[in-house]
This record gives sequence, C-alpha cells and structure tokens, in this order.
Amino acid sequence: MADRPGYVNVDTIYEEQDQVKQEVKNDYTSVEETAMVEMTIKKSRFIGLAFHVESDDEVHNIIANLRASNKNAKHVAYAFVLGEEYSVAKNNDDGEPAGSAGAPIFEAIKKMHLTNTLVAVVRYFGGIELGKSRLTRVYNATAAGVLTEAKKYKMVYCNEVEIKVSYQNYGAVNKLFADSNVHIIEQKNDESMPLIKIAVPINSSEKVMASIRARTRGAGIITKYGTGFYKFPYITEAEK
Repeated sequence: MADRPGYVNVDTIYEEQDQVKQEVKNDYTSVEETAMVEMTIKKSRFIGLAFHVESDDEVHNIIANLRASNKNAKHVAYAFVLGEEYSVAKNNDDGEPAGSAGAPIFEAIKKMHLTNTLVAVVRYFGGIELGKSRLTRVYNATAAGVLTEAKKYKMVYCNEVEIKVSYQNYGAVNKLFADSNVHIIEQKNDESMPLIKIAVPINSSEKVMASIRARTRGAGIITKYGTGFYKFPYITEAEK
C-alpha cells in the first residue's frame, strides 16, 4: 500500500523515550457500525453500504448476502481495505465498465484513511446509460456519502501503564483520567493501594504521567508494562 498516493505512511518508526528505543505504530480508523445511503441518478438507484470487516471471508459473506437480498439489482460493486497497515486492498466492478465502480469506491475509502472497512454499492439499473465518466463520479459520491454518515472509531497505539495510588489521591487521579485522553483498562479498589491500568496514547504519555506525579505529589507508583492498540472515539477536524 505504500506506493498508493494519499495513504498514511504506515511504516514502523522509532522514537527515543526514557532512553529506551520504543516501537511506535500509526493510529488507524475504521467504520464501527453498518451505514447506508441511497441516491437516484437517471432512474438508476445507487445504494451505498459501509461495514466493519476483519477478513476476506467476512467480505465475501456480506457481498453474497447483498446479492441474495437484492436479486433484481444489476450490479453490486465494492471495495475494501484490511489490516492496521492497510495491507490488503481489493475492489470489484461487478460487470460495470472496468474502473468505473470498484476503483472510485476504493478511492473514497482511501481518502478517509480507513481500514477494516468494506463499502458496497448496489445498483438498480433504470434503463438509461450514464457513461463511464459520470458513472465513476456517482460510485465515488455514493461511497463517500455513506462513509461520511457511518459511525467510526480510532485505534490508537498506546503505552500500557499500571498505577497504584493511595485512597487519598484516588479521586484526583480519576478526575485527571476523565479530563485526559486515556482508556481505562482495569480498576481494582479492594487493595491497600487502589490499582488502575490505563492505555495512554504514545504522543501524550509523558504529559499524562507528569500530571499523575503532580496530582499524587510523587506518592503514586507508576509502571509501564506494555504497548498496544486501544479503541478511542473518532473526532473530526470540525469537532476538535
């Protein structure tokens, strides 16, 4: 995928942190729930559907079900991307002129930097030919429309951190988490010192750790024990 212009560079990079070489991976975004839009152009109905998918088999099952439930449709064109490194990308015109359906659907997925995402466009032919150029624009617009409507989430590469604090500082630390961009992995309050495990995005990890030390006046025990991807809400540029 690295040779496809417009995609995020997902090559593994490294950064110095705490004088230890730490592997850092790019975040990625995916569709969370099935979404649908529909438009009619020159009496042809174009139904765009977006799905979260994890494998080729899942894609093939969804497409087979769409064809079975839309037996009168002329075409079910689609495209999908899989993997945290965008390692699998395929598209299918399903009988439309070559490059007029699957490729523009794929371009819509690529433009939004999505993965583990399938977009299918079901076409009920209305009897009027659109021409390849217009057909390409319609498939792209339908795919872009459904992806804009679809609920999405972000997978963020994080440091996994274990924190032990006194009950005296527990409330202050929890308030910090509520105000910060962290994912709570686990909380245990039945010990002499409450234990909290959190996932902190790599790029804000040191800032959050410093805030915890400040809130606990250095009394907390903070241990980094791993890294991994964790699910965070998807926020558009307009919402930031």
